[in-house]
Amino acid sequence: MKKMNIKEILIMIIIFSFIGFIFEDMWMVYEYSRIDNRNMYLPFLFGYGLMVVFIYLIIGTTDNIFNKYKIKKPDNVILYMLLCFILVSIGEITLGSLVEKLFNFSYWDYTNIPLHITKYTSVPTSIGFAISITIFINFVFVPLLKKIKKIENKIPMFIVVFITIILLLDMSVSYIKMYNNNGTNIIWRIDLKK
Repeated sequence: MKKMNIKEILIMIIIFSFIGFIFEDMWMVYEYSRIDNRNMYLPFLFGYGLMVVFIYLIIGTTDNIFNKYKIKKPDNVILYMLLCFILVSIGEITLGSLVEKLFNFSYWDYTNIPLHITKYTSVPTSIGFAISITIFINFVFVPLLKKIKKIENKIPMFIVVFITIILLLDMSVSYIKMYNNNGTNIIWRIDLKK
């Protein structure tokens, strides 16, 4: 696992926040044949960026996490996905319960999915996220981080910090709006069935 400086961390959070937005809307197309703003004003989901970078910083990649225990493929990939499954499940339950307690509405509800664990997570969704994170960390995050390390000195720190602050403000304003509405913050929606 390569060490990351603060600028690289912020750049990766920004990039994966955008990828998270795309990922969510791809799910919306599959599940509901529509896309929308995913409760934010900007096309970024800060939580996705934070989660992917957090997982990389905490557990690294499938190649390095279990090196000291001499666990080889495919066992290391299975154990990595299991760890991601646990982290995602805890994260979804925590965020969903927190939003419900503070904002008086259910942010999402997985009770219609078989093998749900509370309404905020389920075995199938956590498996899907665990597989996605494993693939993204190993095949997208790591190569992208190598490219970022080569060019990051050309990107001014104030621009990275400015974008990060904008994304934090967007998330904060969106959550305040959801708190005031006791519901989601849908600004636009495109129904693809029409």
